[in-house]
Amino acid sequence: MGLVEDEVAEVGRLCEKVVPNSKLVTCLPSLVRVELRQTKSRQLTVCVRFPDNYPTGKLLVEFKSKTMPSVFLERFVGICDTRLNDFLGRPQLMKMLQFIDGYLAENPLCIVLDEIQNIRQMLPDAGDLKLKQKTCSICLVARGGQYYFGAKFIVPQGYPAECIQWNGHDCNLPQSLVLFVNGQAREIARQCVEAPLRQPMCSEAFEVKPSLQRTLGFIIEAVRDLPDEKCAVCRSCCLPVCPTQVVTQDDSDAYVVRMFCGHIYHQGCLKRFMSEPPFPEGGKTCPAPRNRARSFQRATDLRFSKNRSSETACGQRVTYDKWGLNNVKSAEAKWAHQQARERELEEVIDFLQ
Repeated sequence: MGLVEDEVAEVGRLCEKVVPNSKLVTCLPSLVRVELRQTKSRQLTVCVRFPDNYPTGKLLVEFKSKTMPSVFLERFVGICDTRLNDFLGRPQLMKMLQFIDGYLAENPLCIVLDEIQNIRQMLPDAGDLKLKQKTCSICLVARGGQYYFGAKFIVPQGYPAECIQWNGHDCNLPQSLVLFVNGQAREIARQCVEAPLRQPMCSEAFEVKPSLQRTLGFIIEAVRDLPDEKCAVCRSCCLPVCPTQVVTQDDSDAYVVRMFCGHIYHQGCLKRFMSEPPFPEGGKTCPAPRNRARSFQRATDLRFSKNRSSETACGQRVTYDKWGLNNVKSAEAKWAHQQARERELEEVIDFLQ
C-alpha cells in the first residue's frame, strides 16, 4: 500500500475517535469527506483530495456549509492552505482534520464573520469593536459626538435561532434615551427569533433572522444620530454638546423626552405644544419631519426611507405617559378657560381706563 492508501485507512479507523463530533461520510483515495458538527451553527463538511505530487504537494481542501457564512469559508481555505506548509513531506490528512476542528472550537465567532465585517463598516469614526473568542462575545462602544453607549454582547451557541444577549451597559446619554436605546435594541433582537403573536393569514411563514448586525447596527445609528436630533417643536438640538450639561431633573423644561414614534422633545416644548391650540379630534400628531425618525419608528428595519420629503410631518399621534387623549381634552378646556379669563381682564382694564 502507498502513503495515500495508508492515510485513508488511518482516517477510516481513527477519525471519529480522534476528531470530536465528526462523521466520516466518504473515505477513498480519490476523495475523503468528513462532516463536523460542533453546534447547530458550526456545521462544516470538509472535502479533501490528494494531489498527484503528494506529500510534497499540499492537500486540496474544500469546505461546504449551510450554516456558516461564505466569507468565512473562503477565508478559512486560505488559513488551512497556509497551515499545510507545516506538514509538507509528511502525512497531512489527519493533522489537517484536527487543525480544522480545533480552529472552529477556538474561534466560535466565525459563525458571524459576515455580520462583524458589516458592523465594522459602520464604525470608522463612530466607535470601537473588540472580539473575545474565548467567551464568544463582542464588546461594542458606539459613539456620537461626546456621547457613547458600550456593552458586551454574547453570541449564544444556538445562534441564530437564539438572539444575542447582553447584561448591563455603560452610557452617558440621558436616562430617557438610555432606556430607549437599550430597550429598542432588545426588542430588535427578540423580533429576530420570535414570531409575532398575531400574524396575518396571508403573510409568509416566520423565518428566524440573524440578530447581531440588526441589533448593533441600530445602537450605532441611534447613538451616532441622537446628539444631532432636534426638538420637534423648537427645532433646536435636544442634547447639549457636552454630556456633563445634560439636564437630569425630570421636572425641568430642558429635560429630554421621547415619543413612541421615536422623535424627541424638550419637556417644556412638549407641554406648550400639547396645551396650545389647535386641538384636533383624536389628539395631536407629531409635527417632526418624517425622515428624521429613521430606524426609531420600526424596530426590525435599520434603514429609513430617503425619498420622502423633509417637509412631510411624522403624523403619528403624540403618545406620552403624561399626555394621553384625556390630557389633550383637559388642555383644550383649560385653554378655553384661560382665554375667557384673559378677555375678562381686558374688559376690566378697558373699563378702568
